Amino acid sequence: MIHSTRLRLAALLVLGAACQPRPKETGMAEGGSATAAKAGLSHEEEAAVRAIDTEWARAATVGNGDAIAALYTAEATLLPPGAPMVKGAATKKYWVDFTNGFSGTTELNTMAVEGGGDVAYAVGTYRMALTPKKAGAKPLPVDEGKYIEVLKRQGDGSWKIVYDIWNPNAPAK
Repeated sequence: MIHSTRLRLAALLVLGAACQPRPKETGMAEGGSATAAKAGLSHEEEAAVRAIDTEWARAATVGNGDAIAALYTAEATLLPPGAPMVKGAATKKYWVDFTNGFSGTTELNTMAVEGGGDVAYAVGTYRMALTPKKAGAKPLPVDEGKYIEVLKRQGDGSWKIVYDIWNPNAPAK
């Protein structure tokens, strides 16, 4: 008797959950910018977040690791492909070491920016044509991939990256 009551109660719970109205979708649309306003960011806020990616690509292309690191919060976390997480002050060292080791053109294509309040995220693709800075080094194969960044508005109104993950389109070897 207790078993059948539990079974009926579980069936009612499942049926009740299945009959609930579908939540309103807020996912990113391909190309993204039209959905940003619906998600709560103003056009100015979206532009400010996109400017972070523009500056990131510029700083990477000219080899300025300090400028890249300045785009991150002090407590930022990087999630690089094939490597452990990098947190806090180590993010600056990561980007300085990167720019000390490689040079070349970096392009970011920010496809979507969404968010609200003091949090935003950017999704896009990247392309890096890098050459190691060692004497006689040959250019690496062009690296193309995708990324997502989570940004937080700072006390001064600026935006900084707090989480950053990227990975190449090419399969791992």
